[in-house]
Parts: sequence; structure tokens; C-alpha cells
Amino acid sequence: MRSEKEIMQRLSYILANSFTNIEYLSWNNNNEIYIKNDKDNSFLMIIDYKGSGLVKINSEPFFALDGYHNYFQLPKGDLKITIEMSPFKAFGEKVNIEYGIPVRFDRNDTAYLLWIYGISTLELAKESPQYLKEKLLQILTETLKKAPFVSVSRNQLFLASKYWNNFPSYLLDFSEGMNTKEGNEDYSEALLYLRDKLTELDSKYGIIYAIAHAHMDTAWLWNFDETRRKVARTFSTVLKLMEKYDFKFIQSMALYYDWIKQDYPILFQKIKNKINEGKWILGAGWVEFDANITSGESLARQLLYSQQFYLENFGKIAEILWLPDTFGFSAQLPQLMKLSGIKIFATHKVFWNDTNKFPYSLFNWIGIDGSKIKSIAFGNGDGGYNSNFTVHSVLDQWNNWKDKDQGMLYSYGYGDGGGGPTEEMLIRAKVIDELPYTPRINFGFPEFSPKNDWHGELYLETHRGVLTSHSRMKYLHKRAEFALREAELWSTIANNYDNEKIKSLWKILLKDEFHDVLPGSAINEVYKTVYPELEYIIEESKKITDSSIRKIIGEGEECYVFNSLSWDREDYAIIDYQVEGSQKVENGYLIRVKVPSIGYSNCIPEKYGEVKVNDLELENEYIKVKLNKEGEIISIIDKENNREIIKSPSKLVFYENIPGWADAWDIEPSYKDTSFEVKAYKYEVLENGPLRGAIRFYYKFRDSEIIQTIRLYAKIPKVDLEITTKIPNRELLLKEWFDFDLNSTEATFEIPYGVIRRQTIKNTSWDLARFEVPMQKWVDVSEDDYGAAILNNGKYGVSVENSKIGVSIAKTPIYPDYETDMETNTTILSIYPHKGDWRAAKVYRKAYELNSPLYVIKGEKGKKPQSFVKIDKENIIIESIKKSEDNQGIIIRMYNIFNNRDYAQLELWMKPKIVKSTDILEINDVKRDIKITDEKKIRFNYNNYEIITLKLI
Repeated sequence: MRSEKEIMQRLSYILANSFTNIEYLSWNNNNEIYIKNDKDNSFLMIIDYKGSGLVKINSEPFFALDGYHNYFQLPKGDLKITIEMSPFKAFGEKVNIEYGIPVRFDRNDTAYLLWIYGISTLELAKESPQYLKEKLLQILTETLKKAPFVSVSRNQLFLASKYWNNFPSYLLDFSEGMNTKEGNEDYSEALLYLRDKLTELDSKYGIIYAIAHAHMDTAWLWNFDETRRKVARTFSTVLKLMEKYDFKFIQSMALYYDWIKQDYPILFQKIKNKINEGKWILGAGWVEFDANITSGESLARQLLYSQQFYLENFGKIAEILWLPDTFGFSAQLPQLMKLSGIKIFATHKVFWNDTNKFPYSLFNWIGIDGSKIKSIAFGNGDGGYNSNFTVHSVLDQWNNWKDKDQGMLYSYGYGDGGGGPTEEMLIRAKVIDELPYTPRINFGFPEFSPKNDWHGELYLETHRGVLTSHSRMKYLHKRAEFALREAELWSTIANNYDNEKIKSLWKILLKDEFHDVLPGSAINEVYKTVYPELEYIIEESKKITDSSIRKIIGEGEECYVFNSLSWDREDYAIIDYQVEGSQKVENGYLIRVKVPSIGYSNCIPEKYGEVKVNDLELENEYIKVKLNKEGEIISIIDKENNREIIKSPSKLVFYENIPGWADAWDIEPSYKDTSFEVKAYKYEVLENGPLRGAIRFYYKFRDSEIIQTIRLYAKIPKVDLEITTKIPNRELLLKEWFDFDLNSTEATFEIPYGVIRRQTIKNTSWDLARFEVPMQKWVDVSEDDYGAAILNNGKYGVSVENSKIGVSIAKTPIYPDYETDMETNTTILSIYPHKGDWRAAKVYRKAYELNSPLYVIKGEKGKKPQSFVKIDKENIIIESIKKSEDNQGIIIRMYNIFNNRDYAQLELWMKPKIVKSTDILEINDVKRDIKITDEKKIRFNYNNYEIITLKLI
């Protein structure tokens, strides 16, 4: 019986013998090759190329040339072969383009198949217990007797080494000048013998559902343009392989199909045909989005616009949300999926946990409202979601699969940098299906019935730093979300809605929500594209808002203040002229005004209280704030409730954070081990009332600078902290800590379209792992009758320890963008002490007000204050007012931020004839009791944490 090494050597020669009639070609001056091919098994391999390329035959996309695909079968006929090259390798490494050397060869399929069967059997032997290993090695030994070595040429050895990374390199090292003839034996007998003997050992168990895939990051270590090229290359490869092999392929991201539709209409039609045949499976989402930082409405649009594109172009929607690589999942996602026609959620990322093993493979994911989605966690083992169909990969994942009675999902195909399946993978799949002591292989997506439930968020116990990396990205994205909200709302009310323009702005935003872009884990070149895009969205949205509001109030010099939030506000605005009751501030004159719900009023100042500033103290009617010279908040007294809420002074702290390869992604669990408290070196009183008082502090750490301005407004019981940073120093995490004198072991966090409670004590390993967690606009710690909240306008990472809150302000990695947060960034945090819990104090409203300042504009004189929309329940938040996608009505999307059910009444600016309760797609009815109570009022019921979409016609 031969040893593993001896068998490997002989199989290497058999692989080399599969390359026959080798002919080296050359490109002409236009980098073209002309070939006349009349053979069925003729191939072209490109060797020693640099970069990546799309191979075209007779000017049509044909196949990829990338780090995983370097050869393809030639069709018959007169062929003109060209390659559209790009100067990037698979993972974005930039190179000088070289077209390489084209080599034509005929393939000896008996040799090629014997090599794959042989190498797979040898791999199975290595994975097997001793008794089975010996049986398999004996079968291979007998097989090789029927495939004796005859000859091999150096060219065959050379091509084999270019094809197979594990080819023994020493065979080439000393074969220069070897002039033996090509080996071209018929290995049919040996192949048949091996297959028969393996069949005799037949002991199959279980089933694997294999789905081809190509995970292509929309931008990451390369820019968007390169991904667009990757998509064309990958889709061309998949389509070409589908002509020869029967398999199924899944691809998410409607953006990619839109690109192909624009760039390669013929290719797009071929994809459409495969979708109709059931060979090509769609995944929902405009891109594979971040699911924690993205707002609820942005998540809704991710699903809406992708499903709309699929329906318009393919006549069907996606039933799977395929997010293998997203960095954690909000607990409201199940309801969003349910309302978007999605039946299955699939991810791999939960297996990246650094502390606790995710317990399930198949599970029902249950959201905060009770929505239930069948879910599958796949790729737990070698290869992950980019598996390559080796025996080791299949068995490793199978051994980790928890639900063996229902079959395992196995995703194969090169990814991250794209590429997808190879011919060898597809053949290996059939080989493994024949091998003994391995699961059966079925090409398709499994049907399954989970036995276990998972409630709430799918928190990822790694990559916690993406909640903070790239402050400017987070800030601009948040501003763009709110700018689009305003533009849609006011243009709908003003009947000034440009559907195509608004949708085009949304699609830019959705693209930039990809799970390496919005989280701040892409290269600098990506952000040089994205920042101007987000600024463009903000500017264009403001133009739409301005033009729409002018249709409401006309032209003129009278000052008006608009409020887009669904409750009456008494708040501050800045105007450009002085009036009685105003205060001169840095950028104009501050006034306090009353504005009705989704409406406007005149810029007439309300009577105000007074803010007093006394050196390091700020005081208004409700609270008194004491500071020290080091820039720390040492006391906040709630005067109404006679409570001191500060237990120990606030702290600005830099931490050394060097997590290794995942530099931009991770926060080390031990990040607190090396810390540096930052103290102010000077301060000044910036504003001295009567409407607003402000004290500004200046800090320096190494070469980094921080300016923190602490503000207090008259008649508002909260403290604002405006924090401006410029941090050239690397490998740091900056947090600001607030230690509240409260007895609480839980905190409440805003999530997209809802809230979630998390433990703030560390009783279990699951608690310990949550040392940095996501929030949207606020986090709150409360006792039964009193609490404190931290609000923000663009920060998402936070630590809560008992009643101590640490907001992450900045993170400065080197990889993959060493310029992260070197520029000047500004954010606002608000400390909001309150009587009662977060519901009683309406914390969510204060957070919306921070992010949606009153809109000041001039118009026609004499307009009286007006409210266009009112809702009578404080827990129902109107998030979106827009034109319906069919342009036949108006959509109002709301959500219930409480865990209750009741009726609400909506009062409108117009009288609808019909009111429908619909899903996010605006297609299917959602059961609801609706009644138009009079001309402009609608009464409807709602449920716990429900996302409500009404269509008014």
C-alpha cells in the first residue's frame, strides 16, 4: 500500500497529463488573440498576468480573469479574444497591468477527473479514522496500478503548477531543459475502477444543500468602480459555467443587477433567463447593508427599492435576506423582513463571536414585536461563506452543523473580492456526492423547519469598533437620512414631489450603507467618493425642502419656522436678524418659538426664562450644572426633583486600542488596560444668556486636540456637549464617560424603529461580551421613577456599566485607512435627567429634536401658524410622509415605540377617499381596523412595537 506522499506525487503527474497539445500564444499590438477552434475540449489559460480582467470573446463578456479563475473552455468558431483589465488584484492590491501569456491546450478529461477523484479520496483518507484511511489508501494504490506513469513534459508540469497552488514546486525547480514528450494516456479504466470501489464502500449520511455564491463587497479595499467590474466578471463566469453544469447560484444586492442592466444588457437578459429557470436566486437589499447604524426607514428603503427592482425586471421578489457578512443585526429586522415579503434570513457572521458560541444552525428569529422569520446560520467551519468544496471543508462544516436531520446549507464560491464558483468546485461536488462516509450533495436551497427560537437582537461579539470608526461618515449619513426625510415630507404636503429625483438620492444613500462603507472599515479612496455623495444628498434635499416650503408660504421677507416632527415643539431656532427676546450667538440670533406638529409658525419669540453663567456654573429654571477647570462635569442638580444625578465627574479618556488585522473593526476586550484621562488646559465663557449659556474647554493629548463646549438653554432641562476633535495620533479610542447616581442594572437603547433593553451588569459571559453595543439616537438608564438619558446626533457605539455610560467619540486605526478622524469632526451629546422612565420623559422626542432642528425660512407676509399632520398618541412617531411608489397616493409610515396596543387618531391637511393599511412594498394589505372619522381624521388600531404604513388615496 502506497503512502499519502507517494499517492500525492503520482496524482500530481496525472494532473499534469491532463494538459495536452500545449501551445503558447501571444497578444497582438492591440492586446487581442485570434483563434479558430473546432474542438470540444480546447481551453485557454492566461499565466503570469497582473491585475484582474473581463475576458471577452467576439466583443461579448465571457469569463473572469482573477485570482481564482485563470482558464476557460473555448467555444467553437472564429474567436477574437480580448481582456478588459483593471490594475487591482482580488483584495484591492494595486499593480501595474500585465496581460500575461496566453496558453492554449486540450484537456484530457480522463486525467483531469481521475486527479479530482483521487485527490478528494486522499483528502477523505486524511479526515478518516485509521481503519477507513487504510481502506481508502489501498483503493488508491490499486487505482494507480491501472494508471502507470508513462511520461510528462516540462510544459505539462509548468501548466499544472499554474493551475494548482499545491502542486509540488520541486518538480519544476530542476527540470529546466527537460525535453520529454507529453503524457496523454487514457485513464478511463483507472477512473472507473476508483469510482466502483468507492461505491462499494457506500455509507452515505445526511444531506448538504449546496448553493453557489460570490460575496462581492460593494466597496472595501477597493473602490465602487472596481466592484462594478468585479460584478461583470463574476456574473459572466457564473453564466458560462451554467451552460455546462447544473447548479444554483444566489446573489443579493439589487444594485449589482442595476449596474449590469446599464452596462451589459445582453448579460442582464441571460441572468433574467436563469432567474426564470430557478437557477439564479435573488437576495433582498439594495446592498448588503449595515443593520445597526442604518435607521429604520433606511432599512425599509433597502428592502423596498430592491424588491421593487426585482419585481419590475424579473417579475418576482426575493424571499431571502442574504447577509453573510454584516456586523450584527437589529432586533426589529424580523418585522421589516416580514413586511417586505421575505421568508428566510441567512447569515454566517454569528459564528465570528469572540466569547460565546452561537447555539443554533436553524432557528426562528423573533423580533421585538413578535414577528417570526425562519433563519439559517451557515458556514460554521472551514471556508465559511466562501467555501471551495474540498472534503475537509464539507466535513468540517457538517460536524459543526446542529440540525443534521434537516440538511446543511453549504455556500461555495470565492468571495470578498468576488469570483464565485469554479469548474473544479462543481466537479468536486459531484465527486463528494459519490464518496463514502460523506453527506449527499443536493444543488439548491434547503427547505427547513426550525425547532429553536432566538428572541431579540443578533449581537455580534466582535467588530464593535465599526460603530465608531470614521466619525464623518456616521455624521454625514445621519444628516443625509434626516435631510431626505424633510425633503419627502414637505414636498408631499406641498404637492411638489419629484419621485425620480428623490429615489435617485435614496439610492446613493443606500449604496453608501454597505456594511464596510457606513461602518468605517473601507480604504480612504472610498470615503473620498462617499463624503461628497452624502454632502450632495444633503444639499439636494435642502433644495427640495426649500422649494416645497416656498410653495406653502410663498415668497417674501417674513420669517417662518417649520417643524417636521409629529408633535408640538417649544424649541430654539437661529435667525439672521435681531428682535426683542433674541440673543446674539456665534452664527446669528437665537430665539425660542412654539411650532405646531408637522407645521409652521412665525418667528415670534416666546417669553423665556433665563440662563445664568457664573464662572464654572450654568443654571436655568430646571437644572444647575457645576464644572471644574479640567473640563469635567462634577454636578448636575435637578432642581424640580431635588436630585443630584452625577455620582463622579465626567471623563474624557483616550484608550490605546491595537486589535491587529481588524484595526478599524475591533475594540479590544482589554482596551481599558492602557488609558489616558484628558484634562482641559484652559476654558472661557462663550455665551452668558439670557437664552443660552456656554462654557468652552480646550484639551490636548499628544498631537490631538479636543474642544468641548457645554451649553444650557433656558426652559430646557438638558445639557448639551458639543465636542470637536482633530486626532492625528493613531491606534486610539476616545470615550466620554458619565457616571450617574442611579440604581439600575438595565439600560434602554434606541434601535432602528424601536427600543431594546440590555443588562448593564456582568453576570454571564453573554453580558461580558456586550462591553460595547449599538444605539441609534439615545440610551437611557432609569430607576422606577427617575432616570437619565444621553442623546446624540451621530454616535452609535456605547458602553453601559451599571449606571455609568461611556459614549465612543472617535477611533483612529491605521488599517485600512490611516487618515481616519484626522480631520475636524464635531458631534453633540445631550445629558437629559428626567422624572419617570424613558417613556414618561419622552426621551425619544428629545433625541428627534436634537437631530431635526427647526427649519427657518422667509416667505410671504401674513401667513398664520398651521399644522398639517397631528397624531394623538405620544408613542406613535411619524417617520415618513411620501408619495406612494405607484404615484396614486400618499404613504405615511409610523411606528409604535412602546410595547402596547391601542387606537390612534391621525389628523391630516387633506381628505383621503380611501385609506389602506399596507406593507413596506406598498402592495399587500396588512390587517388593521381603519375608519375615516370625519373629513380629515383617520382612526386606526396599532400593535406592540409595530411599524405602520398607511396609503392615502
